[in-house]
Amino acid sequence: MALGVNCEAIVLWRRKHKLYSVITFLTRQKGIIRCSVPHKRLQGMRSTGYLQPFSAVVITVVQQGEYFNLQQIDGRYLIRSIETDLNCICYAAFAGELISRLFPLEEVDPGLFNLVYRFSQLIRQKPVPLAVILLGWQLLSRAGFVPSATDYAKANGLERFLKEFTGSTGLTFSKKAQEALGQILLYNWSTQESVDLTRPLWLELERNLFAYATMQLGEELGSLTFLHTMKAKAL
Repeated sequence: MALGVNCEAIVLWRRKHKLYSVITFLTRQKGIIRCSVPHKRLQGMRSTGYLQPFSAVVITVVQQGEYFNLQQIDGRYLIRSIETDLNCICYAAFAGELISRLFPLEEVDPGLFNLVYRFSQLIRQKPVPLAVILLGWQLLSRAGFVPSATDYAKANGLERFLKEFTGSTGLTFSKKAQEALGQILLYNWSTQESVDLTRPLWLELERNLFAYATMQLGEELGSLTFLHTMKAKAL
């Protein structure tokens, strides 16, 4: 019998099916992995309450083909607002699904793990929706769809990015939003640092993020469709 491997992990996404759930984790040791777990087995496991987006856990897993066998969960912390606030749940679902679509499975990337880990720590006290917009732009940059923070500051590739953005989405990127994006790409997720955005500017960056991510992925994420539907009902 194969021995389990302990992994430091952040929960990204849980998709429930009739008899089982597929849980996607971002791990420090194995990269992004997926575990398919029957619901009956989950009922007998400890710490399953930590299987919420962006909770920090330590998991024990064994690889079995395409999926990993989840043997044990040890919870570290939960994001309380994601447990109780539907708006936060929707934004977090978008972030988790975006990570799982932008980056390949089982590719160890310490920089990506550290970024998402710092994000998960910050949203224990800070608003989830705004933090997700900041994270989303940094993820697109890390995936190569937006210039790096250094290149952006030097305007290297900026004109090409803006031209592609406008041509593919039909949207505009105001000068103020361009300046704010430069700050966002440099943001280091410290509690001592902040990105001050007016509501109109935040909404523009959110709209542009959703449109650009959809264009790059070739389809709208299911979590984003649900978020749009929820917002429409709230109007």
